[in-house]
Amino acid sequence: MRTNYHKGREREHYIKKKLEKQGYFVIRSAGSHSPIDLVAIKKNEIRLIQSRKGKYIRPLEKLKLKELESLIGLKIEVV
Repeated sequence: MRTNYHKGREREHYIKKKLEKQGYFVIRSAGSHSPIDLVAIKKNEIRLIQSRKGKYIRPLEKLKLKELESLIGLKIEVV
């Protein structure tokens, strides 16, 4: 039986492979429960990515993402 964890991990691996084909060096933050699932790095570009199955982000999670964005000065993509 595929749990939500397994579905999320599969999605993260799918996004990671897709970004690597585009020339990014990608680091997956496995099991960290942080707002950042993937860090994708390419010349002069850093992408911080939160992987979501649906579009909905809980209000508290959205607040944490905004706080982190303001702290580090980078936008976090939700894909």
